Amino acid sequence: MTATPQPLIDTQRYVALDLEYNQPSGTIIQVGVAIGSAAQIQQEYVVRCWNLKVDEPISEFITQLTGITDEDCQAGVSLAQCAAELGELLNEHAVFVNPVTWGGGDSTDLLEAFARAQVVFPHFGRRWIDVKTWATLLSLARTPTGKVQQGGLSKAMARYKLQFVGKAHRADVDAFNTLRLFFAILARQRTLEACAAQMKGL
Repeated sequence: MTATPQPLIDTQRYVALDLEYNQPSGTIIQVGVAIGSAAQIQQEYVVRCWNLKVDEPISEFITQLTGITDEDCQAGVSLAQCAAELGELLNEHAVFVNPVTWGGGDSTDLLEAFARAQVVFPHFGRRWIDVKTWATLLSLARTPTGKVQQGGLSKAMARYKLQFVGKAHRADVDAFNTLRLFFAILARQRTLEACAAQMKGL
């Protein structure tokens, strides 16, 4: 009789990254991260947020969407301070080299912003783990017609019986929920892999 595969205890920590941008400039005005492992409960995740100091007014639309105001950014930190504090967090928690994101480009945008400001940031790989692409792939796999279920992060989480926590379009909140969805999809795939391995042994 084949033994039932035991679930992995994954203590590797990952960092989910999210950015908020001003419009129409596309300037980064907020950086949020959530750090945790699949072995942790969500209350144990490390969540941080930085409002960035920028020399431009925040558009009314962005303030309505995110809650980020001119005052928040006037009192914000420099890119150099954000990079230093973020780097300390990544080193302290020994995170996986590629950040977890909802959609692509956030890590590239942040690295480019650091480079333009001549800020040294020797972190992040050249790639990222795009949870949105994973969710889209699974949606396609579940729908014989090839029709992708529409919706953003909150709707994708609902398909995994996860409730979005907090106010959307805040960088730390979106990063936190992205990390939760990442671990849910990862756990599902590991269960499928364990079942496949068990079936091979029959």
